[in-house]
Amino acid sequence: SEMCIIERETLMTCHAWQQQAMLTRLGAIVQRRIQIQQQQSDKTALKVTRLGGMFSRKPHYELPAEIQGTTLTLLLQQPLKLHDMEVIHITFEREALANWLEKGGEIRGKLNGIGFAQLLNMDVDTSQHLVVRDVSLQGSRLALPGSASQENMPAEIRQQLEALDDEWHQQHNRFSEQQKCLFIPVEWLGRIEASLQDVGAQIK
Repeated sequence: SEMCIIERETLMTCHAWQQQAMLTRLGAIVQRRIQIQQQQSDKTALKVTRLGGMFSRKPHYELPAEIQGTTLTLLLQQPLKLHDMEVIHITFEREALANWLEKGGEIRGKLNGIGFAQLLNMDVDTSQHLVVRDVSLQGSRLALPGSASQENMPAEIRQQLEALDDEWHQQHNRFSEQQKCLFIPVEWLGRIEASLQDVGAQIK
């Protein structure tokens, strides 16, 4: 049946060559790296620029010019429980955050970078730092991650990524050898190859 075909395809493009398991491991490594970055002293609370006069009724702000890219991941200087989840970082759409700073209203972000963007209680404090608050109004400043360059990568993270990269090469080689014996449509082989390449690209 069609359902069986869809299930088999999902099995092959997500699980048969450990694609999903490798992505789960990658997610855990990324979380750990962010935790380490949080503990490093070079992290700085993100400071926004105030626009308009000192006495304008409603202050407007803008992001620093050096912040580029369509998304922005900010670390909580103190983890908070938001929407029943222990949150250590939030991913924002840069345009949405810039819009909120300028006009106010609602702001949403992905908690720990996963799932749907959730509604957040945020404000700008008197020293022009972004602050996110939990239900009890306890706040945490938001900070830019430290430099993400290879030189600054902790040894434990590098080792975990190298082990995952080795695993990916093993799975890819296994698939390359097995595909001659797999009695499945050619386009499925293409999709499995694409799913493996996608995992490889994310590990890189």
